[in-house]
Amino acid sequence: MLRSGIAFFRASRSYITPTLEHLNTGSGLKGLFSPQGLDNEWFSRAEHYTNKLNSLTNGTEEAPLEKLMYENAKSGVKRNIVNYATLLYNLKFALSTLHGCPKELPNVSDIDEKQLLGSPDLTLKYANEPLDTGNEKLNAALVFSFGSIVEFRTLLLNSNNAISGDGFTWLVARRVASQDFDSQKLEFDRLFILNTYNAGSPFNFNKQGHMDELKNQYEKVSKELDQEQYEVQNSLRSKSVEEARQTESFKDVEYLPLLAIDASPKAWLHDYGPYGKQVYLDRVWESIEWELVESRLPERSQSHQLL
Repeated sequence: MLRSGIAFFRASRSYITPTLEHLNTGSGLKGLFSPQGLDNEWFSRAEHYTNKLNSLTNGTEEAPLEKLMYENAKSGVKRNIVNYATLLYNLKFALSTLHGCPKELPNVSDIDEKQLLGSPDLTLKYANEPLDTGNEKLNAALVFSFGSIVEFRTLLLNSNNAISGDGFTWLVARRVASQDFDSQKLEFDRLFILNTYNAGSPFNFNKQGHMDELKNQYEKVSKELDQEQYEVQNSLRSKSVEEARQTESFKDVEYLPLLAIDASPKAWLHDYGPYGKQVYLDRVWESIEWELVESRLPERSQSHQLL
């Protein structure tokens, strides 16, 4: 009887709130979050997402978050499971690379609407660039993909600043499946910056998702035609050269996340105020641990580069 009770308890709570070694309850993150700010950003949300995930997966076997996201992605019935698994994954991934900076938190009362009207910072060198921490491989990949570190930083932070609600800005490596005999080899051809919104995931930016979206759009248009028109157009429809190229290009492509920045007001409103998102983003940049970002970077492919 006791064994059965224990087994049931374990099955009924598959997930525990994740932890990150450098984040402690009751403490802030130097130069980035106050204790309350970090609780709003990480501890409270991680616990909430975990509790929701447990309520939706009650009695099922524990599985990695990535597995929940992949295996249930096309199930409408399990949409909420995917959403909360994705939210928890995204949040943990974003916080994993933020280790604080040697500055004091700004006084929130000093950040007012004038912050929105400030002139663009034309600095050509910023604190905490990848080369400052000896991450030459990552620096070279960023310069190759974006032109310069200044251009990369500008695009990264401006992309996040453009998100008005919840979402994440990602630095991703576009992986092309190797044509070599070593099919398990991880290679990338270029880095990109992309935004996801609410429970969106960078793993959706792949060939299957791209082609599924095109298929949905095509089917929507088709339904607006009468049956005779549909049959005629469907029989005559042929794949254009451009469509063929796009299909082939996206065939074996996926995006590997290297870095994520949380855009949610829960991340910055408490410590930076309603006008302080740009200040928050500047502090995020100075708090990134580039060594960890570089450790996620695959080898660069010498072929199969897409445009």
